[in-house]
Amino acid sequence: MAENEQEANETQEEEGKSKKGIIIIALVVLIAIGASVGVTIFLLSDSAPAEQSEEVEEEVPQGPAAYHEIKPPFLVTFNVGGRQRYMQIHVAASSRDSNTFAALEHHMPLIRSKIINLYGGQDFETIQTEAGKQALREETLRTINEILEAEGAALIENIFFTNFVLQ
Repeated sequence: MAENEQEANETQEEEGKSKKGIIIIALVVLIAIGASVGVTIFLLSDSAPAEQSEEVEEEVPQGPAAYHEIKPPFLVTFNVGGRQRYMQIHVAASSRDSNTFAALEHHMPLIRSKIINLYGGQDFETIQTEAGKQALREETLRTINEILEAEGAALIENIFFTNFVLQ
């Protein structure tokens, strides 16, 4: 009888070990499924704002960029170390909306006034550097767009210095 009891105990231990193995495998499978669902939800929630931003971009008129030369060029004088210095800048604007250029021309007296004041207040040494020219270009774009926005007109996309002379 002792042998039967010992065999019964061994059978129960083997069944217990196999049940533990099945439970462990089931838990691993459940954790894997939960992790995959969590990752999927996380990734889908990140893509939703990207889809919304694409919708906003679709509202901007898509098409070839058009360019408009702002004439005459801007001429500003500086007094540097007791010497008279000059800066002449030819500026072009780009936009994909043709109505923007009509508004740009309509408000040109105000735009020229603000830009000449902007350019006249620059440090001559700073605008000689590439970083200074880039900052001046960005400030020109911001100034023009502020005026157009205040007047309810469409904004320009970019400003280009087509000729930049310092003397």
